[in-house]
Amino acid sequence: EGHLEQYNMMSTKKMDLVCFLYMLEHLSRVARVIKNPGGNALLVGVGGSGRQSCAKLASFLADFLVYQVEITRGYDQTSFREDLKKLLTNSGGKGEKYVFLFSDSQIKTEGFVEDLNNLLNAGEVPNLFAADERVTLTEMVRAAARQEGKAPDGTPTQLYAYFVERCRKMLAIVLCFSPIGDAWRSR
Repeated sequence: EGHLEQYNMMSTKKMDLVCFLYMLEHLSRVARVIKNPGGNALLVGVGGSGRQSCAKLASFLADFLVYQVEITRGYDQTSFREDLKKLLTNSGGKGEKYVFLFSDSQIKTEGFVEDLNNLLNAGEVPNLFAADERVTLTEMVRAAARQEGKAPDGTPTQLYAYFVERCRKMLAIVLCFSPIGDAWRSR
């Protein structure tokens, strides 16, 4: 409850949650998964069961920032990919710890699911960054890669591989899905 109070003092959107044993068990599980490098979670429950609240509080406990896309009328695949670029640049390029919180209600096209699948499996979305953006990213990670001894020659290929590895370490993806409906089975 103390952590919830701290979260409410720092956040603009306060959460009024009832803490009970079952909720605290889930909270600790999600926080443990998020803290592990490369940890991702799938939270399944009906609407209003607290999946997103649990993920937000667990992210706070693990000292991760939460990133959520805002779906608007004109939001499409291009907008989603731009949001992914920002997220990956912050986590892999700048080395900031992020949780990408995404729910099934935010899926406007099945291309979103394909991009998330690529991100979960490979740590990157193919052809997301243009050549000039890749050069910028490799320069962002050059010092950190050299310090960790991950890119001994400093080639663009080694640096980009380090960027992808860093994305996998610094970014946790939490998917919140509802089991109700046919969409759950097909995805």
